[in-house]
Amino acid sequence: MPNLGDPNIDLTKLSNSSHLIGGKSYDTESLINSISMISMKINSSNVDYVKKFTSEGLSKQSRIELIRKLRDSLGSDVFEFSTCNRVLYVGFGVTCDELEKCVMNIFNQEQALFDRYQGIDVWRHLVKVCSGLDSFIIGELQVMSQFRGSISMHNENGLISDINSSFFNHIISANRLLRKEFGFNQTTESMLNLASNAIEDVLSKEQDPHCVVLGFGDMGRKAVEVLLSQGQENITVFSRNPSTASQRDLELSSRVNLLSFDQWEKQDISPSLIISTIRNIEPTFNSTNVIPIAEPVKIMDFSWPPSIESSGINNRQELLGMEYWIKVAHKLGVEWDYENTILRSEELISNIEKKFMSALTDRNQGMFRAFIYRTLEQLSEQWSSNENSNEENVQLGAFSREIATWICNREGPFSSNQLSDMVLSTERKINPILLKRVASEVTETIIQINGKSSLAEATL
Repeated sequence: MPNLGDPNIDLTKLSNSSHLIGGKSYDTESLINSISMISMKINSSNVDYVKKFTSEGLSKQSRIELIRKLRDSLGSDVFEFSTCNRVLYVGFGVTCDELEKCVMNIFNQEQALFDRYQGIDVWRHLVKVCSGLDSFIIGELQVMSQFRGSISMHNENGLISDINSSFFNHIISANRLLRKEFGFNQTTESMLNLASNAIEDVLSKEQDPHCVVLGFGDMGRKAVEVLLSQGQENITVFSRNPSTASQRDLELSSRVNLLSFDQWEKQDISPSLIISTIRNIEPTFNSTNVIPIAEPVKIMDFSWPPSIESSGINNRQELLGMEYWIKVAHKLGVEWDYENTILRSEELISNIEKKFMSALTDRNQGMFRAFIYRTLEQLSEQWSSNENSNEENVQLGAFSREIATWICNREGPFSSNQLSDMVLSTERKINPILLKRVASEVTETIIQINGKSSLAEATL
C-alpha cells in the first residue's frame, strides 16, 4: 500500500503540455481541437458566394489589411487562402461558428455556403488541398506553390504566431510525403498546361496570328512566356500602368508591344486570341464596358474573379472562362484512377497523421526532459560550491543527470519518499551530509514543479 501521507508527484501534465497561448496552457490534443476552418470549393451552386469571400483580385497590401481586420475582430490568428477555385479561412482557438460570424461581418454578408472543419480534420483537408488531391486535376502542382506562398506572406507580415505557423509546416511535410508516394512531382497537368494546350490549338489554325494579353502581373507574364515559347512574336499587352509593368521584367517587356488600356480603342488590331489575366474584384469588361473590338475572336479568361462577363462581348466572339476550364479539367482528370488514388491517399494521410501527432507529443516530452535535466544541473552547480563537496564535484554533475533520468522515466505518479529514497540509496561516494541536502533540495524542487499547471508556467 502506498504511503498516503507522502505528497504525490505527477509530472505527466507537464510532459504533455508545453504550449502557452494568451496566458492559457494547451496540451497537444486541445491545441489541435481548437483549430477551425471554413472553406468553399467552387461549383455551380456556390460560385457567387466564392466571389464575395475571395481575396483574389486584391493587391498584396489590401489582402494583408483584410487578414489583420479578421485577426483583430476575432481576437485570434486567422490564415486566409484563396485561389481561382477555392477560398478558405483557418482560425486558431475559436469555433467554426465564431470564425464564420467574423468572416461574414468583415465582408458584410448575411449568407454563405461554407463547409466546416474542426480539429485534426482541418489538418487532413489542408494536406489534401496542398497535395492537389482536392484539385480539379488531381495532383496538380500549382496549388502547392500558392499554399507555400500564402504561408510565407502570413509569416513575413507578422499575421500568424510561430506556434500556429508550425501547424502549416507539418502540412507541407505531409504534402511532400504524399507527392513522393504518388509521383505527383512528375505530374505535368495543371491549369498552366491546360492553357498552353488550348493556346497552341487556337493559334495553330491561324496564319500570322496577333495575340493580346490583358495584364502584366505574374499570370500575364506567364502567358507571354507561353506565347513566345510557341513561336508567337506579334504580341500586344495592355496594362493599367505600362511604365510600371515593364519594370517587372525588362527583357520580356522588350519583346511585346506594351500599352495602356486607354490606348486599346485607338489601335487598329484584329487579334486571333485575347488572354485575360486581370486581377480585379469586379469584371473589367461587361455590358457597360465591352471589349473594344467587333471582329470574331477567341477570349480566354484566366482571372478569378472573372475579368470578363458574357455581356462584355458580342455574339461572334467566344469566351472561355472558369466554367470552361473546370469542364476541361474534369475531362483530363479521367486519365487518373481517381477513386483508387483517393482511397489510397486516405490510408496514407492517416499514417502521416499518426506521425504528426506523435511528433507534437515527442516535441513536448523533449522540452520537458530538457527542462528537468537543466533544473537538476543547476542544482548540481550549487551543490558543488558546498564546502563538503571537494572530492565529489566530478560526481555531482553525473549524479544530477542520473536523478533527472529517473524522474523522466516515471510513466505515472510517484511519491516524494520514492524520490528521496532513490537519491539516498545511491552507491556513489558522496558525503552523507551533502547527500541529505541533495535529497532534500531535489524533493523540494520537484514538488514545487509538480504544483505548476503547465511546463510553460514552470519555466517562468
